[in-house]
Amino acid sequence: MKKMPENQLVSDIYQPKSGKGFKRWLIVIALFFITFLFTFPFNRTITTAVENAIFSQRACPISYSEMKLTWFAPGLTFENPVIGGACFQKPGSDLALSAMRLSLAGPNFSPLGLRFKVLATSESSQLEAYPAIGIGQQLVRITNTTIGEDILNTFTGMNLLVGTIKVDGLVELAQNQVSSAKFKLESQSLSTNVTNIAGFMLPKLNLGAFILTAELDAAGKLMIDKLSLGSNDSTLAANFKGSLALNRYNILFSNADLAGEVRFSEDFFQAIPLVKLLLQGKQATDGFYRLEIKGPLGQTRPNFL
Repeated sequence: MKKMPENQLVSDIYQPKSGKGFKRWLIVIALFFITFLFTFPFNRTITTAVENAIFSQRACPISYSEMKLTWFAPGLTFENPVIGGACFQKPGSDLALSAMRLSLAGPNFSPLGLRFKVLATSESSQLEAYPAIGIGQQLVRITNTTIGEDILNTFTGMNLLVGTIKVDGLVELAQNQVSSAKFKLESQSLSTNVTNIAGFMLPKLNLGAFILTAELDAAGKLMIDKLSLGSNDSTLAANFKGSLALNRYNILFSNADLAGEVRFSEDFFQAIPLVKLLLQGKQATDGFYRLEIKGPLGQTRPNFL
């Protein structure tokens, strides 16, 4: 053993052992974040921000009895949510949902930002959407979505349609306004209830399959690439293309410019004989009559060619 003078210290004690200082800093930083997480009012801050965002959307009000923040699967759960009828241009015709949840889905790369998941269910409908919030741009991807009779009837304001429609789409937004949208609506089996429309008693109709593919621009003009309805055994069948200038306040005031063809069954003619009168002198090709639909949806009449 090396002997040292009594008044001289070993130089090694001035050199900390490798890694000890770094570990101490890690412990200090970890304690700081733990203390911050337990003391910062995250719950109140996040829920207040979300509430302010929801209440600011007066054109489409959403109410609920309680909002809960969850940490295990980060997100917000809304108890007894109700979508106001103003969202469907039907004030007073509110839509009660079974559940609604907003959760973090992870990072998004185009646009660069965060991606969320919105899941809402009602008696016969389910909406699943993935909003992505980036710098100056937002995207909403709609998938695994089914629109049932509750939403269809709220949207039309009548107990008219029976069936479900699958929805797939992509919506782009800039400065909280829709800049473009692409979507596809599809159903394998649609029908109608007995309904009185403008004084005419519409019988129960088998509409069969339905498909709509369209694009929406920033001006609210819907370019319809394909609108197909019916099958071989359906009460009527139709195919259309054209455009629809949407009225954001009342869908029935939307201006249509559609051209296509339609086929009616004998059951349809018996139920609505007036249609047969309109077809007098018109020639059908393979059972289909050519026609065009122009003007506001709530006032237009088909013009058979």
